[in-house]
Amino acid sequence: MPDDRRFFHRPDPPQSTPSAEFEFIMGQLARIPTRCELAKYAFVILLTGAVLGIVGTEAFWRYIPKCGPDPTSPPPAAVVR
Repeated sequence: MPDDRRFFHRPDPPQSTPSAEFEFIMGQLARIPTRCELAKYAFVILLTGAVLGIVGTEAFWRYIPKCGPDPTSPPPAAVVR
């Protein structure tokens, strides 16, 4: 008579075959980005950083008057003609 008090029956795990492991590894390797994709990502990040840096600098110096040069002060000696 089987024991009815067992909580659950855990089936034996399926035996792994070398071809299944190979297919799993090949699937993981297929997800790695190529050199071309990495170069595109790096260029986009570089370009975005440059644009944000220029926009931030322009906004900082043009639209915040206390940060920019004082228009009423005389220019530096090197610029005087």
